Amino acid sequence: MSVVVFKTAPDRDCYVLWQTVNDSPVFIGDRAQTAARLQAELGHHVPVEETLSWADRNGSSYIDGTGWWDYEGVPAGGECFPDGEMRFVPRANLEEFVLAAAVDDVGRMVELSVEMEESGSVGGGV
Repeated sequence: MSVVVFKTAPDRDCYVLWQTVNDSPVFIGDRAQTAARLQAELGHHVPVEETLSWADRNGSSYIDGTGWWDYEGVPAGGECFPDGEMRFVPRANLEEFVLAAAVDDVGRMVELSVEMEESGSVGGGV
């Protein structure tokens, strides 16, 4: 599974694993839970502590700046929504969006996201 780690806010012990293949959340938890999940999913070839430290400093585990603190948010794949359309999740809504996704609250997920423009985002997002 190809995933990126997002830290939901600099002052929160909350991390999201986001599947890059279909732009959707797969997990939310604190640092210890996320480390265990990363280790289980990706094995020993992934430097878990380094990955989480990178997300702590920058907002995401991407090394190229994608998803860092200054990004507006992330795209959410059409598989997350009944209409199959991609939407955009503002960074400020990321934690709530993933919690809603975890309980299949699609209505709340729609409320916490916005329609994407043809260019693929609503501005300077991922």
